[in-house]
Amino acid sequence: MKYSLLKSYLKHDEASDIRKRLFAIALPAIGENVLQMLLGIADTAFLGHYDWRAIGGVGTANQIIFILQAVLVAISMGTMVFISNSLGANNKKKVNSIAWQAVYLSTATGLGLALLSVFSGNFIDIFFPSAEEAIKQIGADYLKIVLAGIPGLSFMVIIASALRGAGDTRSPMYAAMIANGLNVFLDYSLIFGKFGFPELGAKGAAYATVTSRAVASVILLILLYTNKRIGMTKKPVKSSWKSVKEVFSIGLPTAFENFSFSFGILIFANILLMAGSEAYAAHRIGINVESISFMPAWGINVAVMALVGYFNGSGDLKKVIGTARQGWLVGLGFGTVIGAFIFLWPEGFIRIFTSEKSIIEIAVLPVKLIGLFQIVLATDFVATGALRGVGDTKFPMFASMTAMWFIRIPLGFVLVKYFNLGLLGAWTGMMADMAYRMSLKVLRFLSGAWEKRAKKVREEAAYNE
Repeated sequence: MKYSLLKSYLKHDEASDIRKRLFAIALPAIGENVLQMLLGIADTAFLGHYDWRAIGGVGTANQIIFILQAVLVAISMGTMVFISNSLGANNKKKVNSIAWQAVYLSTATGLGLALLSVFSGNFIDIFFPSAEEAIKQIGADYLKIVLAGIPGLSFMVIIASALRGAGDTRSPMYAAMIANGLNVFLDYSLIFGKFGFPELGAKGAAYATVTSRAVASVILLILLYTNKRIGMTKKPVKSSWKSVKEVFSIGLPTAFENFSFSFGILIFANILLMAGSEAYAAHRIGINVESISFMPAWGINVAVMALVGYFNGSGDLKKVIGTARQGWLVGLGFGTVIGAFIFLWPEGFIRIFTSEKSIIEIAVLPVKLIGLFQIVLATDFVATGALRGVGDTKFPMFASMTAMWFIRIPLGFVLVKYFNLGLLGAWTGMMADMAYRMSLKVLRFLSGAWEKRAKKVREEAAYNE
């Protein structure tokens, strides 16, 4: 069956109720995302005023971390989708089982990824061969510390997704609020050597991040265990291979998407480095502004995913479509307002991260482009949330991978290498990528081709072992 975002499939009261539920889930998620982004933004802002080269070094390290955490994305996505669908099917036993598997998988993957910290220097040399030696050293030092403390990130990502699947976006927000306050204090203290702490520069930022994540993970575990909707049993359930397989059946496509995207971003970063270290620093600032800009869209994405999963689990496809439409309308409203602010006052956002005049001048262009593309970003986030909510995670993976590897990277490379367009050339490829993937996802959702997968997930969510 074909659908339209321009048509309302719900009665006025139903649409109003769904909007209220979207806001109830999205607003705390937006708040959490603001705080989570600030964990990284605080690092960038403090380091930008400490030494602009530190931005590049930490940026290279984070690109590698994004690749390595693909397995966390798989587990978190599968956990969220199955908890929301199982709640919709009123299958409490399934919800409890998935929640316990999330705890077990968080522990195993966190410890496994931490072992990779011994290879931090090798990773930087392999993936960023053209970077300056000073940037490489900063990146290697930062990466080693953050990887050693990655179990905290593992719990943050996976346990927060379990709570979101139950429609609880407040708990992750509270944990992020505490972690962010601690991170800002430790960032300032350890980067600049304040309040009796040593001056550690980028290493200080890494220690601050790891400590903050560890505190947040403990808080989230407590909140998960006491969440009434999830209703975890006091006695741990046995590890269930069937539940794990179901989680990965949903999550692996998203993990491959994340891995491919992150690896593509790494290649894209090397294209930027061809334009010079200052251009790369300006690019990183642009990416951070983009991260700020799509916070509302990300919150709507979470809300759409949770509600779509719930309604799919209960078999109400009319409300699945209605939720996507209402989410899109709300997303467009946020995107229009935010895009206007960013486009009209780009320097205000850039100065959050640096006071270097040359970097500010270069960064104005990508930041203005971000403002222009807010509606595209909002539409993409909603379409992605709707598809993932019903378990159709393979298509967003396909759209993301083809956009990155057949549009962003080749177009950006040609425009930078052969047309000497520098940052403009690279970001032209990036914007073309965004428009392409958004179009594919919207067409997929409107075609109704996801219904077969949605039915399978609905049946699995209702089934008990």
